[in-house]
Parts: sequence; C-alpha cells; structure tokens
Amino acid sequence: MKKYLHYVSIPLFAIIGAIIFVNLFAQVDFKLQALQARISVQASTKGYTVLQISPFGEVMARTHKTPLRVNISLENIDMELLGDLLETGTEQDKIVTDANDALAAAIRKFIILTAALGFAGGLFGVFVIGTRNLKELILGGIIGFAIVSLLMLGTYRTFDIDQFQSPEYNGVLKAAPWMIGLAEEAFNTVNTWGKQMRGIAINMNGLFQRVESLQAMAPGEGEFKILHVSDIHNNPASLEFIDQMVRTFGIDMVIDTGDLSDFGTPLEASLFEGIRKLGVPYVIVPGNHETPAIIQEMKQLPNVLLIENGVLDVRGIRIAGIADPASDSLEYKVNMEELKESAQILEGSIKGAEKKPDLLAIHNVKLAEKLTGQVPVILSGHDHRFKINFRGDSLFIDAGTSGASGIGALQTDRDIPYSFVLLHFDRSAAGVRLKYTDTITISGKQSGYSLERKIYPQLYETVSEK
Repeated sequence: MKKYLHYVSIPLFAIIGAIIFVNLFAQVDFKLQALQARISVQASTKGYTVLQISPFGEVMARTHKTPLRVNISLENIDMELLGDLLETGTEQDKIVTDANDALAAAIRKFIILTAALGFAGGLFGVFVIGTRNLKELILGGIIGFAIVSLLMLGTYRTFDIDQFQSPEYNGVLKAAPWMIGLAEEAFNTVNTWGKQMRGIAINMNGLFQRVESLQAMAPGEGEFKILHVSDIHNNPASLEFIDQMVRTFGIDMVIDTGDLSDFGTPLEASLFEGIRKLGVPYVIVPGNHETPAIIQEMKQLPNVLLIENGVLDVRGIRIAGIADPASDSLEYKVNMEELKESAQILEGSIKGAEKKPDLLAIHNVKLAEKLTGQVPVILSGHDHRFKINFRGDSLFIDAGTSGASGIGALQTDRDIPYSFVLLHFDRSAAGVRLKYTDTITISGKQSGYSLERKIYPQLYETVSEK
C-alpha cells in the first residue's frame, strides 16, 4: 500500500510543482515599437486572455478552452521613440507588421520557457516528497513537461481572437469602452484632419487679408495678436490647426483657458510636443480636467507659462488668472463653495497687483462673476459653447471647444465645431487696447469654416477712462 501511494504521489506532485513554477516564473518581456509589454500565464478556472493597460484597467475575453489565464500587460512607453514615430510618419502597415513579428517572437520564447518550467517544476515537486531516485525525478520532470505542453497546445488550438469583439472591461475602461475601437480610427482621422485644417488656415489667411483691405480702422502703433483656445481635451488635430494659425497669421501668443488634457494622465503629455514646437508663449490656466501630474508635465515645456494664481506679464500684456480648483485633485467636479473660495483668492490677487491686468484668463466663468468692470477682457471656457458678450464694462469671451470636445469627437455622428478666437490688440503709450476679434469655427463633418469679425469702440472708451 505504501509503495502504491508513493507512485500515485509522483505524478500528483509533479503536476502541482509544474503549475507552481509556471505561475511564478512564466513571463517574457518584449517590445512593440515604443511599447514595453509583458506576457505571462497563470492557472485559472476559465480560459481568459487579459490585456492590462495601466492605469486605465483591463480588457478581457474568454478566448480559449483550457484552464489558463494569459496576461499581456503594458509595462512602459518610450515617449522619445513614440515621438520619433509620430514625427517620421511611419506607415500604419509597417507598424502592424513589426508588432506582429515582435509578438510572434515573444510567443515562441514564451512557449519554450513554459515547457522548461513545466519540466523543472515537475522535478521539483517529486523532489519535495523526499524522492532522490534519479529515474523518479526525471519521470516527474517529464510529467510536468507533458502537462504544461498539453495545456499550451490546447490554448493554441482553441484560441479565438474574435472573442475580443465583445470583451469585458475593468477599471476606468469599464466606463469608456469606446477607447479600444478609437485607436485605429483616430490614427487615420487625425492625419486627414491635420491636412484639412492646414488648408483651412491658409484659405482663411487670404480671406482675412481681403477683410483687412475693406476695414476703415487704421492699424495701431503696435499690433499684438493673441489666439484664445480652450477645451482641446487631448485632440491632436486641434494642435495641427493652432500650429498653422501661429505661422500663417503671425500670432504672438496663445492663451489656453484649460482642459488641454482629458483624463489628466502623464500618457497624454505626448500632445505637449506640439505646443513646444509652436515657438510662441503658450499661457494656460489649468481646467477641471487637468491634474497635478499633468500640470507638472506642463511646467517642463520652456514656452509654457502656467498661471495657477496671480498676474503674469507676458511681452507687455498683463494677464491675471487662477487654476480651476478641481485641478488640485483627480476629481473633475467641484462644488460652489470651492469655486467661491477660488474667486475670492483671484479677486484679492487682482486688487493687490501693482497695475490692473489687461486680460483675465479662467476656465470656469463663475470664477469671474464679481470681477465685472475690474478687467476689460475676460477669457473662459468649460461649457463648450462659444459666445462673446458684454457684462457691464467687461467683454466676456468663451472660446467654446477648440478640440471639438476632445478626441472622442473623431468618432461621433454629431457635428461639434472646432472654435477659436483671434484677438487683435494695439499697444501704445495709452496702454493695451483690444481693436477687434476674429471668431473662427470649423465644421468637423462638412469640412467648412466660418469667421466673424467684431469691433469694440466702446471698449476703447472704457479702457481710456480707466
């Protein structure tokens, strides 16, 4: 009886040892272009393949019939290499081919590793029960090897990648499953939009020149052009247009009233490379979709001037501003008490400044409700609806959404326009004066655009009186 139990325990402990070794050590790191990834496997009750995308969560599907869980995790992103790929415009087909080759090589390496771990684990399992007989140890290794090999073969033979057409989501991705299908669509759409928007900017320049020749107002002694943008929400097509606007119209400064990012993660900082290349000051007040991490990334750019609270002098233009209180955390929403507190801090900063500011830049217009008349021009965003109106002696300008509500707009059926406001100032001994504004809206679906020029003689009088 004792001998019988001994021979029964050999295969049992060989299988247990093989499973333990595979669970602990079966992992292979590999690179897919700029992405550093890892493949691993674990014993499981169901045959799932899990894509782990930190910090967003997991995408999983029941792809095979064997009791193994296959994990593919994103470990790191080489931002410098990613930037090079975007810069050189590597073709999508080549990226896919190279990725498939790298993944196939990783899988071959992984299969060899798991088979070896099966043998080592089986040998170790038999060793644990006290057996020192060489033949029994080798038998345990063979059993472990055979079990792991059968499981891997079964996984391969029953694997169905089409199951990812209806996957399960965990983490942040559970609330935004559209992100998975968006990648390929955005890849093509952004390139198309970039070309269209560059063409639109060139066409508008010719139209503006004709408008200039018709308007009676003589140019000031020192014209200064500011492009007001807001709520880009991580849409790279918007940066393409801003770049062309800066070069085509000779813009001196860009003022962004917040929500440049969408989720506020460091991964979105790749968009900032387009800002660095603008070559002009990029003044921004953080919006409610910014986070401490994304603000830290902004501070690394030499041409970005961040206003979190106070008055900043940029090329002779005094700009007041304050960050949205939500930007101090990972939450997108704030209550009225927090807004009122920030508004009081901002009011104190303006009253304590040596000279009154020429502009106020805020994300949420509620922060400026008590500042009417204290600053002649107030720029804001947040509600994604463009508008220009007077409130008392102050001109309120909301740029709307310069990113058409974000990268999600690239796949929506709604026609959400991109909107921008170009402000023309005169700088003279009398001070800084707003001459007129050009409002630019671009249709996402119809590829058309419109512009509207408004002149503000009453604002000149208000400014001169002050």
